[in-house]
Amino acid sequence: MSKALSAAMVIVTAGVGWFSFWYLVPRATSFGMFEGDNTPNITRLMLSFSATIAGVVIGSTYRQLRALQAAGLTTIPNARVFLSDLSRSIDLWLGLVGAPIVYALLLQSTDGMSLPGLLLVALENGFCCLLIVNAFIGRTETELKRSAAAGAGAAAAPQPPGQG
Repeated sequence: MSKALSAAMVIVTAGVGWFSFWYLVPRATSFGMFEGDNTPNITRLMLSFSATIAGVVIGSTYRQLRALQAAGLTTIPNARVFLSDLSRSIDLWLGLVGAPIVYALLLQSTDGMSLPGLLLVALENGFCCLLIVNAFIGRTETELKRSAAAGAGAAAAPQPPGQG
């Protein structure tokens, strides 16, 4: 794939993501996070989304450290290599990709929460972002496998005489 096509795909994907995110932001007047007029407070949105991203990074760092500990290490052999590996880890990138979904769900479920409360919940949800996304995707994949197995089972089931 050419660099121009890749760049165009990134721009289109970011645009679709921003439009989807903006569509999901609550617009009803309430107290707390969305108090005031009917327009979202961009500064508060950016702060709370940044807390989600920080939670994703902290969660990924924690899981990398647990993996080192499980390997029997008691210290980080080379901090520069550790940070380089962390920045390229699939775990971190899956969390970053899932963060907007988790944040949109968070906004939908916390209407009226104050900014400090939302920052704390956003940080926590970012930390657990992979668990949330994997549970959602895992449930969907399991349902698809069950329906496919049920369809295959029905197709393979013997037909009574005179019915096929």
